[in-house]
Amino acid sequence: EKEMKKIMILGANNFLVPLIKTSKRLGFWTIVASPNEKEPGFEYADEKVIVDLCDKNAVLEAAQKLKIDGIISDQAETPVRTQAFVANKMGLPGIGEDKAELFTNKYLMREKCREIGIDTIKYKLVDNVNDAAKFYEQIGKPMIMKPIDSAGSRGVVKIEAVQTIYDQFDYSKDASKTGKVIIEEYIPGKELLIDGVVFNGIYQTLICGEYIKCNVPGVFSEYMGKYPAEITDNQLNEVNKLVKKIIEGFGLPWGRTHTEVKINDNGIWLMETAARGGGRYISSGIVPMKTDFDSCEFLLKACVGEITEVPVVHKNNKSCGYVSLFLPKGEVISVEGLQEVIDLPYTYSHNFEDIKVGFKTSEFKDKIEGRFIHLEADNDEQLYTRVEKIKQLIQIKIDTGEGMKGPIWE
Repeated sequence: EKEMKKIMILGANNFLVPLIKTSKRLGFWTIVASPNEKEPGFEYADEKVIVDLCDKNAVLEAAQKLKIDGIISDQAETPVRTQAFVANKMGLPGIGEDKAELFTNKYLMREKCREIGIDTIKYKLVDNVNDAAKFYEQIGKPMIMKPIDSAGSRGVVKIEAVQTIYDQFDYSKDASKTGKVIIEEYIPGKELLIDGVVFNGIYQTLICGEYIKCNVPGVFSEYMGKYPAEITDNQLNEVNKLVKKIIEGFGLPWGRTHTEVKINDNGIWLMETAARGGGRYISSGIVPMKTDFDSCEFLLKACVGEITEVPVVHKNNKSCGYVSLFLPKGEVISVEGLQEVIDLPYTYSHNFEDIKVGFKTSEFKDKIEGRFIHLEADNDEQLYTRVEKIKQLIQIKIDTGEGMKGPIWE
């Protein structure tokens, strides 16, 4: 009997559960590594490693001791560099440390685009508030200030007055592991999300969706992530061409990608790209709704060298996505309709677990605080109708200290 191959999966939160379960289903000895032993992914693991995923050497030490055959993660930004480091040191399939650096550093992304001949927006790397303010005044139009290396919209601020830079610089800087901030031109337009797959250096798009923005002032998040994006075939073509040029130009050898671009009358502009599948279960949930491609299976087999050819992907015409709600700051007093929504025949993954009476909610600034549920439909019209039904069914009351409030949807 051939020995089970050992795969180390970095991360054990909800988003990693589909990858962990798939690893078990495929018959791999599944080692799960994460710093928080209360995370749900651990209950499916054959072996647990409690370790800080940013501590590359500690993860390497555990991986060498356990004699792993492959290392992988998905939907999470933190493990990308560690995964590449361990794979490199152990001679396992990986993307290379230089690529991991490139795909997790927003400044390097912009520099690389310039190098490979892609028109890029105006930007500057800053480590102090005065340089940021000076650059803003020089450009003279709205800008975005963000950490060079965070995920989930943490630390992202829109700048329309120089005072905002002085007020919010530390918020952006504190969200960066390196303490570096990038300030760049704000691009109006539709924001598109493109998930793709790369094998042997060849890129193909899996799905292209769009963000429908949340209108709460100061909150960088979306009210819906909707697939497919409502753009013309010609625009979709141009987007796919650009993303292919970026990913192949960056030299990613294999893996999953999640890229965000803005599209307007002046062109298509890269916001950022990542060497992992989209979070919020886009990778493990929406990709399989829209295509016959199994992200989890591909990543697991690729990380142990079992994939030998470029995957052939077939797509369908379904409409799907997720709808998000935010809870005002306070205490949850009553919850109705949540289970009913979860039980609907067309809803799937969600992160409603902690919405219970007595739950204390915190102030929200970014998408990390959003609660969302996936749904699918035969077409866009049906999708929007179903979203309205979900919004009607979910009734949550929160005592904010200034009266009762319900969830904020848009």
